[in-house]
Amino acid sequence: MTTKSSTGLLTVAIAAGVVAVVTLGAARAVTTVERLLGQGDGTEVLGTGDDQVPIASSTDSIAKQCTVPQMLVDNRCGDVPVLVVNAARMPFIARNTKLAWEDGQPGILTMNRSKQDANRRNACPESFPRSHGGQCDEYPMASTNEGGRGAHTEEVPARENRCQGGSYNSQYPKDGQQFLVVISSPDLIATDAYAGTDIAKVQGYC
Repeated sequence: MTTKSSTGLLTVAIAAGVVAVVTLGAARAVTTVERLLGQGDGTEVLGTGDDQVPIASSTDSIAKQCTVPQMLVDNRCGDVPVLVVNAARMPFIARNTKLAWEDGQPGILTMNRSKQDANRRNACPESFPRSHGGQCDEYPMASTNEGGRGAHTEEVPARENRCQGGSYNSQYPKDGQQFLVVISSPDLIATDAYAGTDIAKVQGYC
């Protein structure tokens, strides 16, 4: 089977278990094909039963140095602080985080509060569509070196953004420190984009 990208720069031939990728440019197209074939950036799940957390695949070597309970209870994995995105309270923010990882965004971020305002303006400008009366959520977060222009954005309920502020601020490390992002309660991650209904199992403001 042969498929062609919209740019006409990439041909993927798959036959008899042999995968041939021919690129004539557009590195972005290569990344897209790698994901379709199960390679490149993405997500994976650590732990079993109730103790499961999705992580960005690129953080695998760091995340596997500790147990899931350590991440969720101690908010640490060895020497690395851990920020937990609670899908029970923030299913759409958890969805945006997971989609961002699948789009190649990093799972290890560097805290930098001085960039917050500029990053937020770049990632979530006034023109951001709020079709269902929600608010803009961006990943990587605005208060990190990696945030800003190019961040993955989605509309989320306003309550989730308020919840996020309280939850994340209590977990953020000092400026300059790197931290690992994980998602708890993965079975509660929103499967569809926000359409005006807050589906969180826990509706409080964190």
